[in-house]
Amino acid sequence: MLRITLSACGAALLALGLIADPAQAQPMRVFVAAQGSDGNPCTFALPCRTFQHAHDVVAAGGEIDVLDPAGYGTLAINKAISIQGHGFAGIAAPGNANGIVINAGAGDRINLRGLLIDGVGSGADGIRFQAGGSLNIQDSLIRNFLGAFPEGYGIRFEPSASANLFVSDTVISDNSYKGIGVLADGSGGGAVTVVLDRVEIANNNDRGLLAYAGVGGASVKVSLRDSVVAYNGIGVHAQSLSPPIFVTVSSSGIDNNNQGLLADGATAAIYLTRSTLTGNTTTSLGVTTGGQIWSYSDNAIHGNGSNIFPATTPLR
Repeated sequence: MLRITLSACGAALLALGLIADPAQAQPMRVFVAAQGSDGNPCTFALPCRTFQHAHDVVAAGGEIDVLDPAGYGTLAINKAISIQGHGFAGIAAPGNANGIVINAGAGDRINLRGLLIDGVGSGADGIRFQAGGSLNIQDSLIRNFLGAFPEGYGIRFEPSASANLFVSDTVISDNSYKGIGVLADGSGGGAVTVVLDRVEIANNNDRGLLAYAGVGGASVKVSLRDSVVAYNGIGVHAQSLSPPIFVTVSSSGIDNNNQGLLADGATAAIYLTRSTLTGNTTTSLGVTTGGQIWSYSDNAIHGNGSNIFPATTPLR
């Protein structure tokens, strides 16, 4: 009888242990606040202080919610996650640091909303995406990155496998030295697809938008619409060393850059429709090494250093 009783007690304890395990699961939503502490459990009542600690606490596929304005530190992301910054969540990345670095799984989706990412004149890259399924950026500001040699980027999208980038209602500006607002790079070997909608890319020293693919890379497809690209070295540059690059610019202003559009490489093509190119200092449209620009007749191209269309085939 004693043996049976002890066995029953053991079974009961085991059952309690099994029931207790789910309580140890990572939460799907965590919170950060200006007065929070990384010693807290990251709940609404007891928020934590930094994005990195919140990221490490929350479950894959979960969400970080920002409760009030503050700087929440730089961040390394290695899983699917969403951040709701509500337009007042700051990340300062001085001294050659990156604001956010993403090395996630092939199917992981990362969503960033309402962030203010500032390089304060010495940060390297605002957001550097190296691996993951997709990155969606909304309602954010990325600015003031100086960059390590040879360039600094607002958004540096260079996945090691096929991935998608979506950016909307966002400003990417004032990236200096050889600053590039947005890089879409297919050199890693996976196809890259980028959609930029209602985006302002302004005052980047070198290039506003660069779509690039090196030898051995994969295709890059970029759609830029309802956007402004202004006061950059080159507004939009499609550069291919072999893989095909297709950039479509629609209903956008490519204005007051040194050069408006440049298609560089035999497999690089830019398609331009319902857009304006004005005030570009040297040329509005340029091609080199066999690149092509296809311009529909619904564009306004005037007031540039040169309005002459290059030796390509315009569409009517």
